[in-house]
Amino acid sequence: MTNEWLDLTDDPDHPRSPQQGGYVLRTGRKGLIDLLHTWQEAGVNHAALGIQFARRPPADVIQELAEEVLPHFPSLAGPAALPASW
Repeated sequence: MTNEWLDLTDDPDHPRSPQQGGYVLRTGRKGLIDLLHTWQEAGVNHAALGIQFARRPPADVIQELAEEVLPHFPSLAGPAALPASW
């Protein structure tokens, strides 16, 4: 697991740029997708993205993450459900 403080720009091609001394990553969604793929290849299977430092409205960032980023990373299958015994 890892995390990243994220300032997701509305320009999908904005390059990954460290901000606030490297504390926040400013990037477009393509740079974020590339970073998440790199983490996935390194074995990361959970990532927390903090958006409290984003310049865009949180609802816009969340919508873009849901529609444009998450589809590249489908959820892992969970364990099979146990039969109900009640």
